[in-house]
Amino acid sequence: MSDRGKYSNPDVPHEVNVSEKTPLRDFFRLTAGVCLITVCVVAAIFFSARWWAPAIPFHYETAFSRLFTEEKSAVVSPAEEESLQVLQTIADGLAAKMELPAGMAIRMYLIDTKEPNAFATLGGNVLISRALIETLHSENGLAMVIAHEIAHIKHRDPIVSLGGGVAVALLLSAFIAGADGGYLVSWAVGMTQMSFSRPQEDRADKEALAALKACYGHTGGADEFFAYVMKEYPWLSGIPGVFSSHPSPQARLDAIRATFSSAPQNLKPLPESLARLKNSDNST
Repeated sequence: MSDRGKYSNPDVPHEVNVSEKTPLRDFFRLTAGVCLITVCVVAAIFFSARWWAPAIPFHYETAFSRLFTEEKSAVVSPAEEESLQVLQTIADGLAAKMELPAGMAIRMYLIDTKEPNAFATLGGNVLISRALIETLHSENGLAMVIAHEIAHIKHRDPIVSLGGGVAVALLLSAFIAGADGGYLVSWAVGMTQMSFSRPQEDRADKEALAALKACYGHTGGADEFFAYVMKEYPWLSGIPGVFSSHPSPQARLDAIRATFSSAPQNLKPLPESLARLKNSDNST
């Protein structure tokens, strides 16, 4: 019988259509490559923020900040209003000595928190907690804190910090599916209320001391808040510098006291309205 019309499968070489690499391995390599590129781009944005962020006109920063400061502009009591006026007067006097760029204005806020804190945010806003005022004994000590925050604003440190925060938010949104963009933006804005870098803090301390000397004739009292920090949180000085973005509190305290004159330095009492504010807080 003829073999015509019969079909048989020929032997196929085993290497045909068989990849030497598994698809899963290729997938992981591609994913890792995409992640690496994303991280590099975000890192470039983060570390270059110190150059491109300050180029943003300050009035844009001010307009943007109003979205987050409206709630702090609520009606306050007459005592709080008087305290705010005193804080604003001190800030205006310091700012006049610090040669702020044209169009840059400082606006003071008094906030209720249990932690003694002060920070500079976008748009020239300086927020000081009542708890911080309770740690101070003179207007000089208060002025040092305010001038320090004004120096951050002068050098656009908050928007540089925001630039880094936005970079991190972009990274999160790239890897978190369905992330809430509004939440990420709010979180990034919150980054400006956190710590600045060590060089930024050193620069702010030096400019604040210069402003105090220009306003009061000496730097006496500038150590009040840092002395409080060292007394209440002595463990902060035990953190190795390589693990801290801030200068050591003890190092900052020593640097401030090194500027003190050997001559008597009369300190200006804490303004009466702020002293009353302290007493009313302590009595509640």
